[in-house]
Amino acid sequence: MNFDIAQMALSAGRVLLVGLLFGAGLPALFAVGMRLQSAGTGEIDGEAPGTRRPLLTAAGWILFALVIATVLTGVLFITRLSIYHYFGISLFGVGK
Repeated sequence: MNFDIAQMALSAGRVLLVGLLFGAGLPALFAVGMRLQSAGTGEIDGEAPGTRRPLLTAAGWILFALVIATVLTGVLFITRLSIYHYFGISLFGVGK
C-alpha cells in the first residue's frame, strides 16, 4: 500500500478550508447582515429614533439572501442523487 502524504495533506487542507468557510463564514455573514440591518433602521449607534439609512438595510437583506441561497444550494447538492432518483430532476449535472 502506497500512501501519498502530500495528496492526503492537500485534501485535509481543502476540507479544513471549506469547513471554516461554511462553519464560520456563513454565521459571520449573517451577523454582519444583522448589524447592517439594525444600523439601517437607526436602532444602534446612538442615533435619533427614526433616522433611517436604506442602503444599509438593503445591504443587510442582500447578505441574508446570500446566506439563505448558500444553505439551500448545499442542501440541494447533498440530496441531488435522491432528487434525481425519486423525481427524475437532474441537479448539478447528475444523471447525464
